Amino acid sequence: MTRDFLTDGYISYTFSPRAAEIYLAYLFKIDPAVVQAFLHQGAYFVWNHPTILTPAPFVSNGHPAWLLDYRIKPGGSVVPQQIWFPQGQGDWRRYVEQATLQMPLFFKNTDGSLGVPLVNATAGQMLLHGANQPVPFSDKSTTKIRIGVCTSPLHKRS
Repeated sequence: MTRDFLTDGYISYTFSPRAAEIYLAYLFKIDPAVVQAFLHQGAYFVWNHPTILTPAPFVSNGHPAWLLDYRIKPGGSVVPQQIWFPQGQGDWRRYVEQATLQMPLFFKNTDGSLGVPLVNATAGQMLLHGANQPVPFSDKSTTKIRIGVCTSPLHKRS
C-alpha cells in the first residue's frame, strides 16, 4: 500500500498534492489520510469504496478495486489546472454533499499512452481505447466536462 499517488500521479501533478487530497475527501467523503492505494502495471488502484455505483473494474486478491490515477510517465506534458471549488452553500450542497462524484476520467490511447496530443485533437484524430463504449458514469451515457483554458504571455512585460 502506498500514498505515492499524491506525489507521483497525474492528479497531483495537475492540481498539486494538497488539492489531490481535497479531491479525495470530496470523492470518498472520508478523511483522505486513510486512502491508501496499490500500484499495478503503472496505475494506482484503491480498495476504498467510492460513492459511485459502478462496479469495480479490477479485482485484486479477491477484493474489488477502482482505478484512482496513473503513475507519471516520461514524455509529454502535464498541464497544471486549478481545481474548482463550490462558491456558496447552495453549490456545496448540490455539487458535493448531495452529488455522487465519479472516479477520475483518463483519456487512454489505443497504444496505451495517456492524454490527448494537441495536434491530434485539433485534427480530429482521436484514437482512444474504448471510444465506442459508454463511459462508466453510473446511469448516464453522456456528461459535460468543463476544461478551463488560459494563455500566458511568452515574454515577461517590463
